[in-house]
Amino acid sequence: MISETASVRGWTARVLPRLTSTVLRVGLGLVWLVAGALKIDDPDGMVRSVRAFRILPESLVDPVAYAVPFIEIALGVLLIVGLAVRLGAIVSGLLFAVYTAAIISAAARGLRIDCGCFSTGGDLTAEAPTHYTQEIVRDSALLIASALLARWPTGFLAVDQLLTRPTHPSLDDDEDDYLGSTDGTTVEEDDAAAGTAQTGLAAAAGADPDRAGSGTTRAGTVSKRR
Repeated sequence: MISETASVRGWTARVLPRLTSTVLRVGLGLVWLVAGALKIDDPDGMVRSVRAFRILPESLVDPVAYAVPFIEIALGVLLIVGLAVRLGAIVSGLLFAVYTAAIISAAARGLRIDCGCFSTGGDLTAEAPTHYTQEIVRDSALLIASALLARWPTGFLAVDQLLTRPTHPSLDDDEDDYLGSTDGTTVEEDDAAAGTAQTGLAAAAGADPDRAGSGTTRAGTVSKRR
């Protein structure tokens, strides 16, 4: 019963972190993929959205507006397939940090805009409500998820695992026995056993030469176990 409980705990300790990492990775990937896909068909709307924040100089509005959807889609694909997961998680966290700071800035300056996180966004009419609180909470939660993924990037079904898989499998017990020990003991233990046997032989050599000769053969056998 105790061994079964220990086995379950060991399995949970190994699998649960990787499962959590996989859920975070795929979830963030889908968020970025959907966000980029909803924007890519409306470049003019993206220009309005970026300009509405009134942060960037006009010369950078168009380049940023055109680039953001492609960056988001590429990031989503990389996360979903599990390629460069830690780097992708870091970039994801930085983007969410920038988006959150921009929304807080807009709210602090009294702007009435749609952030454009999952749409093209832009200025709102006087009657339309803002959703700054929900948007800040959402992006902050996604920022935390990105940070967790950057800390624990190893999950299931990831291309990174194929690229980092060792070319030589680790030695199993039989191979370890063959190279270092024949009965589960370490090489150091074998050496100690041989030394003990030889010490005993030295003490008994004068009393019983025949026994000493037999013991020498045994000590030599132990030494050869290396």
